[in-house]
Amino acid sequence: MENYDQIKNILGPLRVYENEPLSKHTYFKIGGPAKLFFEAKSVEDLKLALSSAHNLSIPFVVLGGGANVLVSDKGFNGLVIINKADGIKLVGVKGTIGKTGRGIKSAMVWVASGALMNQLARFTIDQGLGGLEFLLSVPGTVGGGLKINAHFNIEKGEFIGSRLVTATLFDPRSANTKKVDHTYFQFSYDYSKIQQTAEIVLEAVFRVDAQDKQKLWQKAMEYVKRRNDQQPIGIPCSGCIFRNISSFDAVRLNTPNLTTSVGYIIEKLGLKGTRFGGAQISQKHANFILNVSEAKASDVLKLIDMIKQKAKQVFNLDLKEEIFYIGNFRDNT
Repeated sequence: MENYDQIKNILGPLRVYENEPLSKHTYFKIGGPAKLFFEAKSVEDLKLALSSAHNLSIPFVVLGGGANVLVSDKGFNGLVIINKADGIKLVGVKGTIGKTGRGIKSAMVWVASGALMNQLARFTIDQGLGGLEFLLSVPGTVGGGLKINAHFNIEKGEFIGSRLVTATLFDPRSANTKKVDHTYFQFSYDYSKIQQTAEIVLEAVFRVDAQDKQKLWQKAMEYVKRRNDQQPIGIPCSGCIFRNISSFDAVRLNTPNLTTSVGYIIEKLGLKGTRFGGAQISQKHANFILNVSEAKASDVLKLIDMIKQKAKQVFNLDLKEEIFYIGNFRDNT
């Protein structure tokens, strides 16, 4: 408790809350209370919270937009830091800048890790800079997006990591910060190295290219329409639950057009619409689990376990979650 009092004094007694319900801060609208809760409003705020928690040996976790996570019904017995450190700006332009700006060929964009990916997409499109427009309407923050290597058209290489130039990371093991380039992340589908190292993105710089603003908006809005047509909207969920299967497994199972979609696999298992408690597998896209009626994390976990077991039994697939678990999930709670 003494350490908790100390971190309150460091971060500001009026800015640190106790027993804050995390269901208020996740897309799933699920999760028990955080022992301590702090909203970082700048990169410096974030660094101070992280280093203070490290120095005082207080367990901590960083939440961005609250997508792609499932928080335990027991909550988190430590400090939850909500990353609201935003800010986006141009930091480098290549080409000749005239009155019309038509000589610009490419640019660098700096962004704080708590900025929403949707905001980053809008900023770059408005500047007539292409490469990140696929992030329009994508939930979550830039920091979270880099952790999972957020993407849209995989076959076209539309990954957030493909556009990263550099990033500044906080290492929770040493409390040091370091600047790294994109190769450090070892990006691949739904993966970056920081999933293993637990390093936290503080800020990042992306490379974008000059393109026609109107065409960029048109392209981005087409992407939004496709998402809305294919995915459930207007109901609490946390995005895709599982990572897609491998191309090897798609060939082995002879899926239609060799699709790697886990949604197809779950549908073939006959699980669309299956419900447990307040959680239900979506009828629209089977790789989404919905909070239809005050669902608990334990409800979601039972559906996840059922899908994994059936996929193994029927198709010999070892499905891997795309979501991250926060808190104590022992005894399925």
